[in-house]
Amino acid sequence: MNQFSLFERVKSNIGIKLNPILGPIRRRNLNNVDFTIISNNCWGGICYEYFNMPKNSPTVGLYFYPDDYIKFILNLKYYTSIEIKMIAWQQSKYASEIKRKGEEGVPIGKLDDIEIVFLHYHDPKIAKDKWERRKKRINWNNIIIKFSYMNGCTDEHISAFEKLEGIKKFALVPKTFENYKDCYLASYAIENGQIQNDTFYFNKDIDVYRIINGPQTKYIERNKCE
Repeated sequence: MNQFSLFERVKSNIGIKLNPILGPIRRRNLNNVDFTIISNNCWGGICYEYFNMPKNSPTVGLYFYPDDYIKFILNLKYYTSIEIKMIAWQQSKYASEIKRKGEEGVPIGKLDDIEIVFLHYHDPKIAKDKWERRKKRINWNNIIIKFSYMNGCTDEHISAFEKLEGIKKFALVPKTFENYKDCYLASYAIENGQIQNDTFYFNKDIDVYRIINGPQTKYIERNKCE
C-alpha cells in the first residue's frame, strides 16, 4: 500500500515542478551555496533539487546499507579516490535483500569492500559516469553528512555515527536517543522500527536552512582500519 495519499503525491509532484522557479528564491536564505551533502540515500539529491542547485555530491539517486555507509563516511577520501566498479545485482552481498525488495536489475556499484545500490538508475554506465563526475565536485571544506535509521539500521550504527566528531552531521531516527545531539525524530513513514521514506517530506523534521547555514566543517579522513 502506498504510504501517501493521492492528494499528497499530486502536491509533491507540483512542488517538484516548481523547484526551478522557487529554488533561486529559497537560495536567498542560504549564506553559502557551495556545500556537499553526503547522504545514505536520495535525501541529498532532493535537497539540491529543492534549491535548484548543482549536485555537488556523488551520493544522489542511490542508497547504502548501514554497515557500508558507516565505513564510507569514516573513510570518504579513500573510497572516493578509487574507481567504482559496477556489478550485477546477483553478485551483491545483499542479493537476497535486493530480491526481496523487488529491485532486481538495479545497478550495483562496488568500492573495495562496500556496495552502493543505484536505485534510480537503469544503465550501469550512466550510474558510474555520474558517480565519477560528481565526486570531483565534493567541497571537502564544507561537508554535511546525513544518515537515516533505515535499511536494517540498528542502534549500534547510530552510535558509530555519533562518534564521528568534528563534522556537521545529522541523523533521522524513529525513536528518541536522548544522549545523541545529532539525532532528529522522524514523524512519518515509520514501520517495524525503521524509517521507510525520508525524502517525501525531506525537510519536515529538520531545518535545512539552519543546517546548511551552520558553521562550515572540513572533512578529516579516519583510519581505514577503524
